[in-house]
Amino acid sequence: MRSLVYTSTQTRPITDSELAQILAVGREKNTALGVTGILAHKGDNCLGILEGDDDVIHARFEQVRIDPRHTNVRVLLDEPVQERTFPDWSMAFQPLDPLLRDVPGFSDLFTPDRPTDHAFGQSRAKGLLEWFRKHPLAPLTSQTAAEEEAPKTRAINGAITALHDGGVSRFTLETAAEHAGMSAAAVREFFPTDRALLAATVERWTQAISTPLAPLIAEKGTVAFLHALMAAHAEEPALMELLAYSLASSADTTLDGADYYRSAYRRFRETIRTGLTADVRDGREPATMDPVRGAKQLLALYDGLRLQSLLTADTDVVDEFDRAATRMRRGWAEQYEQPTYWDIPIAPRT
Repeated sequence: MRSLVYTSTQTRPITDSELAQILAVGREKNTALGVTGILAHKGDNCLGILEGDDDVIHARFEQVRIDPRHTNVRVLLDEPVQERTFPDWSMAFQPLDPLLRDVPGFSDLFTPDRPTDHAFGQSRAKGLLEWFRKHPLAPLTSQTAAEEEAPKTRAINGAITALHDGGVSRFTLETAAEHAGMSAAAVREFFPTDRALLAATVERWTQAISTPLAPLIAEKGTVAFLHALMAAHAEEPALMELLAYSLASSADTTLDGADYYRSAYRRFRETIRTGLTADVRDGREPATMDPVRGAKQLLALYDGLRLQSLLTADTDVVDEFDRAATRMRRGWAEQYEQPTYWDIPIAPRT
C-alpha cells in the first residue's frame, strides 16, 4: 500500500460545472482502480493525495503529471503505508453554487468553521492536507515555475487552453503561443505549423485521459473501458471537437499530421480488437463474436455518437452508448445470418 501526495498549479480557471464533472468522473475512475484519497482545489493551487497499490498509484500519478489541466506537478510525499487514511476518493473546492456541496464525494475541507483535523498526527498525508487547508495559497506551487517547465509542454498546454476558448476553427499557432506565454517563434522551434502542434496536442491530451482507464480492459472488459472513455471525453467537448477534426484530416494524406492520426487510430482499433479477443477467451464475450468485426462495430458506435454529440444538443453520449452496446452484445451471442429483409422488391413504375 502506498501514499503519494503531490501539488500542482491549474493551467486555466476551472468552473463549478467542470469541477463537478471532474469529481464524478474521477470517483468512477479511481474507484475502479482501487484508489482513495482527495484532490483539493483553492485558487490556482491543487493538492492531491493518492492511496492504493504501489503500481496503480504510480501509474495514476503519471497520468496526473501529464494531464493538460495541471502544470508544475511536484511530489511532496511518496511512501509505503500500512493502511488507508481515506476511505474513498473525494474532492474539495469552494463552489459558488451551494447545491454542489450535495454532490457525492464533495468534501467541506474549506468550510470556515470546520474544526482542525484530529487525525493530523496519524499520517504525514493528513498533515500535509491540514496544512493546505490552513494555507491553501502558500507557494507549495508557484506560477513562476511555468518558466522552468519544458517549453514544448508549455506550448501544448497553451494549445489546449486555446482550443477550450475558441475551438478548432479559430485555432492558430499564434493563439496557442499567447496562451502559453511564449512567442510564436519559440513555439515554431518545436512545431513548425498549426497542424503539427495540433497533432502533438491530440497525442498528449488523449493519453492523459485514456491511459489511467486502460486497466479496465483486463478487469471489466473492453466495452466497460469504452464506456469509461466515453464518459471522460464527454467532460471535454473541446477534445471531442479536436478528435473529429483529426479524423477528418487523416483522410487527406498530404496534410501535416495525417499519417499520425491514421496510425494512432489503427493502434486504438487494435487495442479494442486485442481486448475483445481476451474478453472471448475469459468468457466476458461470447465465442460467436469475431473480435475483428466486433472492434469495427464498437468503434462505429463510439465514433458516431461522439460526432453526433457535436451536431445535436440532445445526445447523451454515455447513455446512448450503453444502450446500443448492450443490444450489440446480445447480437454477438447469436450466430450471424445474412438478412433477407433488404431484398425488397421495387414496385414497377406506372
